[in-house]
Amino acid sequence: MAPSHQTVKTIASRQNPGFRLLRSIVSSSRARRDHQAAWIEGERLCLSFFDADLTQLPILVMRASLPSDAIHPSIHRRCQEVWSLDPALYREISQVESPTGWGLLIPKLRFKPPPSGGDVVILDRVQDPGNVGSILRSSAAAGAQAVWCLSGTADPWSPKVLRSAMGAHFNLQIRDELTGPEALAAARDEGLPLLVTRLGADAGSLFDPLLPLSRPVAWLFGQEGSGVAAEFLSQARGVQIPQQASIESLNVAAAAAVCLFESRRRKTLTASRGESSAPA
Repeated sequence: MAPSHQTVKTIASRQNPGFRLLRSIVSSSRARRDHQAAWIEGERLCLSFFDADLTQLPILVMRASLPSDAIHPSIHRRCQEVWSLDPALYREISQVESPTGWGLLIPKLRFKPPPSGGDVVILDRVQDPGNVGSILRSSAAAGAQAVWCLSGTADPWSPKVLRSAMGAHFNLQIRDELTGPEALAAARDEGLPLLVTRLGADAGSLFDPLLPLSRPVAWLFGQEGSGVAAEFLSQARGVQIPQQASIESLNVAAAAAVCLFESRRRKTLTASRGESSAPA
């Protein structure tokens, strides 16, 4: 049950405006953009949202038949509203195989100021939600400051990406629906060297000590099949991961993890030596 001071909105009809809004946000990237909101479900993911200590207050959405002690009172207190959905309606919006019976309608964290000193990841038409979620998770774990998704990339706020990222969204600055020129201009404004993963004799090794990985860089990872768009190749330094010749290439999420943690290793090594990470 909600605390006595908090009103619970009971929703029992598919025509209810709140339910129609929630269903559209769950299923439509356009609705998520228009309303600047997203749906998260699963106790671990929801607690990650609260652990980030954000100022925005979500809406708690719960199944009407949920036992009164299923949700800790502290969670109720950190939500602006509570919606109690008829069980049949809750099943329509639930995105997990074994639902806990509650989730959060959260504001998209578009304007979270990024921390300084971390890399930026740019995703060019990475279309698989699982890959996007994995890259977000690796980015946060490796200390990146932001992930910028170009148009054609899977919606980073879709339920599938949110589940795959396991709370990484709440530790990153995320921008979506950027154009290529917008991303390039933003990288230039922040003084970030642009590195692109690709194969070819003119692409240097990731382990080249001359790569500027002791300072923040912008990593560009491309579409699963065709790689990055041609417009970026002339403006970025090509990097490839040394690997066995019998393997054509790594999955984009795996390649991103290798690059980001090599970048983190180099920054950590530079810091431990007391060296400057500023560009020469």
